[in-house]
Amino acid sequence: MNHLRQIRKQTSGLLEALGNSPDEVAETLLSNGVHGVPRDNHSCAVARYMSVVVGSEPSVRSVTVGPCSMMISLVRPDDNRPAGRLQVQLPKPVRDFVAAFDDRQYPMVTQEPAPEPRAPSTNRR
Repeated sequence: MNHLRQIRKQTSGLLEALGNSPDEVAETLLSNGVHGVPRDNHSCAVARYMSVVVGSEPSVRSVTVGPCSMMISLVRPDDNRPAGRLQVQLPKPVRDFVAAFDDRQYPMVTQEPAPEPRAPSTNRR
């Protein structure tokens, strides 16, 4: 089996193992201490979990999660140059979790984004 197929098969298996319902996916993430930021493709709970699990593979640069699929950006291990992207479809329970998570229906695995730094005030008294 070639390397890309192996990564896709491993990733699909990990996504399936998250659970058979959105609630099970949330429980799995919670039991693993994963929290994420809703509506953030790089920092949502599923992306963070998969970044740790799949990201340990030397050829994986980054993981992003959209409403229906996960995108894995790859690098060539020998020179660390981009080597393309691998798209993996999310199983239905994970898709449903992502939609509900983005609607803030799973506060137990939600982390609020850091506040934007405020510009210093130029109005002095």
